[in-house]
Amino acid sequence: MGPPVSGTPLSWQELQQVAPIARQGAVEVGVSSLLDAYRSDLEPLWGDEIEYTLVSLDADRSRATLLLNQEDILRKEESQCSSAEEVEPWNEVKLQAEWARHMVEATPGEPYGGDVMDLLRVEGNMKRRRKLIGQFLSPDQHPVPLCVFPGLGEKGQFTLPESPDESSLEQICCPIPRYIMMTQNLLARRQRRVESYIPVFRDEQTETPFHDNSMSFEYPAEHPPGNGKEGHVHLDGIGLGVGNCCIQVTFQAPNEIEARWLHDQMIALGPVMLALTAATPIYKGYLVDTEVRWGRTSECFDDRTPEELATTPPRYSWNRTYISQEKPANMESKNPLTPMNESVKQRLLDGGMDEPLAMHYATILSRDPIVLNRTDLENFDLNGTGIFDVYYSTVWQHVRLKIPLTDDGPGWRVEFRPMEVQLTDFDNAAFAIFMYLLSRAITDLHLNFYVPIDQLGDSMERAQKRNAALEERFWFRRTGWSSAEQCERPQRQRRGCVNCCSKSTAHASPSCALLTADEIINGEDPKDPSSFPGLVNIVRAYLQYNNTPVMEQKKIMPYLDVISKRASGELPTPAQWMRSFVTGHEEYQRDSYVNEKIRYDLIQEIVRMEDS
Repeated sequence: MGPPVSGTPLSWQELQQVAPIARQGAVEVGVSSLLDAYRSDLEPLWGDEIEYTLVSLDADRSRATLLLNQEDILRKEESQCSSAEEVEPWNEVKLQAEWARHMVEATPGEPYGGDVMDLLRVEGNMKRRRKLIGQFLSPDQHPVPLCVFPGLGEKGQFTLPESPDESSLEQICCPIPRYIMMTQNLLARRQRRVESYIPVFRDEQTETPFHDNSMSFEYPAEHPPGNGKEGHVHLDGIGLGVGNCCIQVTFQAPNEIEARWLHDQMIALGPVMLALTAATPIYKGYLVDTEVRWGRTSECFDDRTPEELATTPPRYSWNRTYISQEKPANMESKNPLTPMNESVKQRLLDGGMDEPLAMHYATILSRDPIVLNRTDLENFDLNGTGIFDVYYSTVWQHVRLKIPLTDDGPGWRVEFRPMEVQLTDFDNAAFAIFMYLLSRAITDLHLNFYVPIDQLGDSMERAQKRNAALEERFWFRRTGWSSAEQCERPQRQRRGCVNCCSKSTAHASPSCALLTADEIINGEDPKDPSSFPGLVNIVRAYLQYNNTPVMEQKKIMPYLDVISKRASGELPTPAQWMRSFVTGHEEYQRDSYVNEKIRYDLIQEIVRMEDS
C-alpha cells in the first residue's frame, strides 16, 4: 500500500482543491527523472517482500483468530534494533507496517546479490524473518504466510483482541494516518459502498439458492447494503481486499533502457505466475470457485465513480501500457481503458520523454490523488520524488517501474507484483529465485515475451479461475521470443546458449498462442521445431551460458523443480492443497462451509509445515 509517510493527510474535499497543483508538481518531477536516464548500475541487486498474516491459535476452543498485533511487534522490533550490536547483512531483516493490523511486511535488510551463494541465502533469510516476528509473540501466536485468513469478514468475532463492534471491519486498519485517510478518500471518491461478489464453490450439499447476507459494516440509512447476489460470497469492505498478503520481487536493471525492456517482459509473465502461486480458495468461511486474491483486491480497493467504470481501469489492476521503445507494433489494446489528461502527456513529451514512457506516466498522473500531505506541497522539491511517489505508489499495477530515488541509492528497478504468498519459506524462496534468474536471462539475452495487451487481460482473467494452473491456457509468445542476432553470436553459442535459443526458434515468425502452464514452464513437444522450450529450461540454459559451476547449478535445481512440478501438476498449488484439506476433513459437510474447527486444523497444519 506504499510507505507510511509522516504528516497529516488531506481529506477528500481538501484533495480536490489542491489536485491540479499536486499533479503539476508530480509531472515536473517526472520530467526531471530523465536526468537519471543515463545512470548505470551493473550489479544485479534484487530483493523480495513477504507479507505475513498474524494468527492466534486457541487449542482449548479449536479456534483460529486474526491477531491485531502489528503495532506492538513493530515497536518491540524497533527497540531491539536500536540496542542491538551490528548484525551481518545477510542475517538482517526489516519489518514494516501494512494496511491491516493483522499484517506485517518483511524484507531482507540488504539487497541480495546475483551469485549462486547469494541465492542460496534467500530461504534462510525468509526463515529469519518469521522467527524475528515470532520472538514478539506468545507460543500460540504465529506469523503465517497466508494470503487470506479464511474467516476474514464473516459474521461474529474473528479477531484478537475482540472488537467492541463485531459488525465492523474498520478496527483492522492500521492506525497510520496515511492508511486511514486513503481508505476514507477512496470511499468518498467512489460515491457508493464496496461490492465484490465471488462465485461460491458448489458442492453436493451447498444451499440452492445460495445467499450470503452477512455484512461487514454498519450502513447508514442513506447507503443501505445491497441484496447480495445469488450463488456468490459478498465482500462489502475495503479490508476484505486490502487485508490480503502476497510476495513481491524487485530487480535492479543496468540502466533505464534495460529496465523498461524487463518491465515489459515481466508483464507477460504475470498471468501464469499468478496461477502457479494460487493460494486463496476460501473467503468469509466459504470455499469459493476462484483461487487467487487479485480480482477481489481490485474490486474492494476501487475508487472509480459509476460513470468511470466503462472508461477507466481500477487502480489495482494489470498493466495496460508497454513502455520500451523496442516494443513490437500492434501490442496496444483495441479498446483502451486509460485515464488520459492530454496536457499532462504533452508536458512530458515537451520535457523530452519519449511516446511510450510519456503515455505510461500520463495514465498514472492523470488520476486523482487519494492521499497527500499538505507538507508535500509546501516543501515541494523538484529534485525529490515525494509528490511523484504519492501518485505512483497509489496505482497498483501487476508490474511497476521504479525510478532512482537518489544519486547514490537504488537505480532503475522493476517490481513484479502478482504472485500470491506461499505457505512455506522453501516455496517462497523458489519463486523469488526463479523470477530473479529469469529476469537475468531476459536482460542478458534480450528475450522477447510480448503479447498484445488485450490477450494479457484475457490471460489475467483465466488465471483467477479454480485450478487454473492445470486446466487453463494463457496467451504466450510461442515463437519469435529470442533474437537471431543474440543466438548467432559465436561467444553465446560457446557458452551454452544453443539449447536456450535455437536458430529455428530465433528465425520463426513472431506468434502468440494459448499454452498451458506446463507448456510455458516446462516446454512443448521438443519434436516440434517451432515449440516453446519452457521458462525453466531457459533458466537452466542461462546458468550454463553464465558459466555457473555444475555443483552450484545442482544446488539451485531443487528450487527450479518446485516451479516445474507446480506447472506439471506433480505438486499442488497452495489453493489446491487447502481445498483438498478442507474437503477431506471429517467435519466438512459438503456444503461449501469451512467451520471454525476446520480452519483451526488447517492453519495449525500450515504452521507445522513451516516449522518442520
